[in-house]
Amino acid sequence: MKIQFGAYLVAGLACFVISSTQAKDVFFAQINVDQGSYQTQGYSNISDAIDQYASTNMKLLFPNYTETTYAHSALNLRGVNTQLEFAKDSPQLQFSIPSLGIHKTYGAVGGTREQAKEEFLNALKGEDSYILKALTKEWVKNTAIDPVAGNPNSLMSTMSVSTTDAMSDMTSNHALGAKTEGSRSSFGIAPRFGRYTQGDYGIDVYNLPLTYSHWFAGNKIGLAIDAPITLVDTEGAYSGSINLGVGVNVKAYENKDLTWFVMPQVRVGATGSEDLGSAAIIYGGGLVSNLQFPLSWDASINIINMATVYKTDSIQIGDYETHYDLKNTVLRNGVEYSQVLKRSINNSPLIAKVSLARTDFHGDELYTEVSHDISASIGFKNLKPNAWISDYRIGATYTYTDNDLKGFMVNMGYTF
Repeated sequence: MKIQFGAYLVAGLACFVISSTQAKDVFFAQINVDQGSYQTQGYSNISDAIDQYASTNMKLLFPNYTETTYAHSALNLRGVNTQLEFAKDSPQLQFSIPSLGIHKTYGAVGGTREQAKEEFLNALKGEDSYILKALTKEWVKNTAIDPVAGNPNSLMSTMSVSTTDAMSDMTSNHALGAKTEGSRSSFGIAPRFGRYTQGDYGIDVYNLPLTYSHWFAGNKIGLAIDAPITLVDTEGAYSGSINLGVGVNVKAYENKDLTWFVMPQVRVGATGSEDLGSAAIIYGGGLVSNLQFPLSWDASINIINMATVYKTDSIQIGDYETHYDLKNTVLRNGVEYSQVLKRSINNSPLIAKVSLARTDFHGDELYTEVSHDISASIGFKNLKPNAWISDYRIGATYTYTDNDLKGFMVNMGYTF
C-alpha cells in the first residue's frame, strides 16, 4: 500500500488578504422590561440565548424584574427575527416568527416562567418539529452560517466537493504518463485550513480528508472510499461534521487522445452543533465523469462533471435533533490544467496544477446556490521504488459565491 501524507503550510500564505469584518454574535436580543429602555445582548450559544430569560439572568440586566413583570424580547436566531414575550402577571412565554405568521405559547397557567423557558428550549432541541421545520427552512435560505446547507462550509457543500475530489485523486496517477506500477492501493491524509467571510461572520475551517483507493487487476475498475472530517468555528460557535463516500470507478474508454472515467457513488454525512442548535444527516448519490485529454507528454487537461441528489433527515447529536427537510440536486463542473515543470526534486519532476470549478444547487432554496473555486497547487510524485510516501502536494483554493461569501483555504494534497 502506498501512503500519501499531507501537512499544512500556513506560513507564507497567511499574508493573503480577504475582507475583514468585525466579530458578530450568532444570536442577539433586544430586551425590554416594563416598557423601559432596551438592553442588547449577544450570544454564541443558543442555550445561553434562551437561558437569558431565567429570572436570575434577567435580574442581572433589570434589577426591578420579577416573575410578574412584563418582558419583551426581539430575539434574532441566526438571522431569523423572532419575538418572545411574558405578559404582565403571566407565567406563559409567547413565541412568534412574524415573517412566517407563527405563534406558539409555552408553559402553563399556574406554572412558572422558568418552566416555560425550559419548555421553549426543549422545543428548539427537537420536541417541536413544526417550529423546527420552519426555522431550518429559514436558516438555510436566509443565513450564511448554517452547518447543514447554504454556504461553502456546510455539510452539503463539503459532500459535493468531496465527491469530485475522490474522482480526481484516484485518476491523477493516470495523467502525464505517471501510471502506477506495483501496488494498486493508496491511503491519503490531507489536512486543510481555511478562513472565510460569510455575511458578517468570520469563519475558521479545519478539514481532514481521509481517503483510500484500490485499482483491481487490469486497472479498469477501482474502489474509492473517503471520509472527510470538518470542524468549523463561527465566531466562537462550533460545529462538526463527517461524511463517508463509496464509489466504483470505471475506465469507460481509452485511446491516445482521451481517457474517460465514470464513477457512480453513494455518500452519507452527519453534522451537529449544540452551539448553533442544529443536527442533521444528509444522504444521496450520483455520478461523476472525468475526461482526460493529453496535450503533450508534459501537459494535460481534465474535465470533471458531477451530478448528485442529496436529501436531509433528522438525527440527534447531543441534546439537539432539528428537523431539516431538504432535497437538492447538485451539479459540479470543473476543468484542470496540469503542467510538468523543468525543475525536479530527487529526479521527480514538479507538476503544477491550476483548476476552476463551479457548483450549482437546485431544489430547496439555499442562501448560496452557486459557488466557484479557483485552485492552484504544486507537487511531485515520488518515483523511487517502494517509497513509503508516494505523493507530495501543497496548494490553495479561493472560493467565492453568488451571495458574496468568500474564503481562502491552504491544503496539502488537494488536486481538483
